[in-house]
Amino acid sequence: MSNIHSTAVIDPSAKIDPSTVVGPFTVIGADVQIGKNNHIGPHCVIENTTMGDNNELIASCFIGVKPQDLSYKDEHTRVVIGNGNKIRECVTIHRSTFVDKPTTLGNNCLLMANAHLAHDVQLGNNIIVANCTGIAGHVIVEDRVVISGLVGVHQFARIGTMAMVSGGSMVPLDIPPYCIAQGDRAKTVGINIIGMRRAGLDRTVISDVRRAYKILFRSDKRIEEACAELEAGNPCAEVKHMIDFCRASQRGLTPAKRKMSENDEQ
Repeated sequence: MSNIHSTAVIDPSAKIDPSTVVGPFTVIGADVQIGKNNHIGPHCVIENTTMGDNNELIASCFIGVKPQDLSYKDEHTRVVIGNGNKIRECVTIHRSTFVDKPTTLGNNCLLMANAHLAHDVQLGNNIIVANCTGIAGHVIVEDRVVISGLVGVHQFARIGTMAMVSGGSMVPLDIPPYCIAQGDRAKTVGINIIGMRRAGLDRTVISDVRRAYKILFRSDKRIEEACAELEAGNPCAEVKHMIDFCRASQRGLTPAKRKMSENDEQ
């Protein structure tokens, strides 16, 4: 295969589409399936992984290696990666601890240098994870989320659709959809207006999300009481998603910052 560099080490059982390019000194182990038109740079290690098409791994990425989980007992687990992702230098994506649910990365995501996805993480589509951010085990990140650099996300936390996490934040609890969170032990500071506009959401929908945020997180109502009030008003799909996300929370919801200016809502 002319697209595989002569110094690359490829397990004979690995299945790699002939259109995929594999750079020098990369190691691809057994139980790997790689689709079309991928570009895998130098010094990467790929094990126990299924990869779709048109992904780019710049260099020194470690994909599908054993999880950093003391309960892991060499089970036959894996990573599943979709299409069109850009995975930058020194990114690590660890395979799952449990056989029935692989670590997953969806489509069209950007993982910047030194980002880490731990075992059993579930990332959706069109997500940006910036430099040196660590996402711990079992975290769920929904579509179109932006996570800035030097962020730490606690295991089992969830980050909802189109949320944004500011740089240097520590995220111990669930961040609801469409919200901005920031700070050590992050708090929400408003809704991600710019992100919603860029995604093409209608002005009326954005207004409804803003109102829902105020009822859920800036009133004195309990979450279930606030959810019931919103639900009674025949909410749009986006507000319904906020309601469902809040009700499903097991770790608890990121609280709102008590003193907030209008400039906090981006």
